[in-house]
Amino acid sequence: MIIAALIASLALPGLPPGAILHGEERRGAVLMRVDGAARHDWQACAQACASLTACQAWTHHAYHARCTLHAASLTPRPFPGAVTGLSPSLAARIDGAVERELSARELDAVRALGAPRSTRPADPSGQLFPER
Repeated sequence: MIIAALIASLALPGLPPGAILHGEERRGAVLMRVDGAARHDWQACAQACASLTACQAWTHHAYHARCTLHAASLTPRPFPGAVTGLSPSLAARIDGAVERELSARELDAVRALGAPRSTRPADPSGQLFPER
């Protein structure tokens, strides 16, 4: 699994962690399906998605030797032998949205909900399980 993650990072630079999932698949929103894909070459499937503007996600099934390009990034579900991922453009948009500051409108909405409950430990030292 670690080797596959390393290969993924080399094949598709710039993808954030979690953009490629092993043992998962996506169904629906099929943009294009390529039968006869190489059994262990999910990187080629990912590259095909990266080359199409309309492609938002992809799924490679080793058993079926099939690459499916998706027009939407539907929720992945467990499927042994499959690899699925997001297009680099969608992954970059998601990654960028996580890092940005909240807008004034979003801040107002958060304030309207009230003060969020603290998720910090009660112990002032910051330890979750302090020694007694």
